[in-house]
Amino acid sequence: MFKSRAMTTVWISALAVGAAVVLGGGAVTQAVAERTAGVETAGMINRDPGQIAGPDACAECHENEHRVWMESAHEADAKVLSRDPEAKRIAKVLGVRRIKTDAKCAGCHFTSKENESGKLRSIAGVSCESCHSASASWIDPHAQFGADAESAEDESAQHRADRLSYCDSMGMVRPDRLYELASACYSCHAITDQELIHTAGHPAGTEFEFASWSQGDLRHNFTRAGADANPVSAISRQRVMFLVGAAVRLESACRAVAIGAPAETISGAIDHLRRVDQAVTIDAVSSLIEIGEGVASGGDAAGAVERIRAIGVRIAAERVGEGLDQIDALIPGAYSSEGR
Repeated sequence: MFKSRAMTTVWISALAVGAAVVLGGGAVTQAVAERTAGVETAGMINRDPGQIAGPDACAECHENEHRVWMESAHEADAKVLSRDPEAKRIAKVLGVRRIKTDAKCAGCHFTSKENESGKLRSIAGVSCESCHSASASWIDPHAQFGADAESAEDESAQHRADRLSYCDSMGMVRPDRLYELASACYSCHAITDQELIHTAGHPAGTEFEFASWSQGDLRHNFTRAGADANPVSAISRQRVMFLVGAAVRLESACRAVAIGAPAETISGAIDHLRRVDQAVTIDAVSSLIEIGEGVASGGDAAGAVERIRAIGVRIAAERVGEGLDQIDALIPGAYSSEGR
């Protein structure tokens, strides 16, 4: 039996801040709230401050990954955000007094942890658990390789399978869980909070693309490559990541429409999928376009979310990137934050 520090899970996301979501100056109607109950948080990453261990806990074993993170914009931006004039302007419009502790800002820009008295404090920028989930329930088990094993190399196949299955059940978002990983990224990089976008003028984040950004400044493929190597992912994996990202982008847009954003919010995600469809015929992509077009025409956005997620999870699980070289030209080059 694997031992962990905590067993409870609280699911939160950038879409669910406070008891009410304000859209275009008016609160969500009761009918919309009932119809979309849970749609803001379904399948989202666990960032519960009470279950955060912090990046230093991860660094005990993942030194190379920690080094890459320390040099990335995910960490560097957090050090200057509170002094940034545009961030201050947005905070003022929203009535935010302290960017580092207000949930609307801290949820995506910082890693927050509860101290012994139950108060929240920001301990880092966007860090390990922002993407791989709060780790109290899995950080110890994921490093337990068996009674007779000193490292992962000595672990039996059955023990590894049991260990990973357990960690998955506790909410760990491993690199192989591509759809969940992309969802974690898009929960902050594809802003759907209409007050943030239209009232405060916060960027919507539509430039984000999962495959290219994951291969840029924040790339940390050490575990997969072995030793100190950190190569870009194989092109076959990048193709799958590109398709998965397109599905998550559509899902994110549907979530926004479900809680009151205008139907045209979904147009960019549909156009992105259409470009893929023009390059190569993939049944899953055709299905996603059909679902998206239905929502754009006034269909049930909340109902579309789980249908899209099911297709996206299947794309990630099948990992069929071979033979899809037609979409290579659509995948942007590795993202760099230099000169932003």
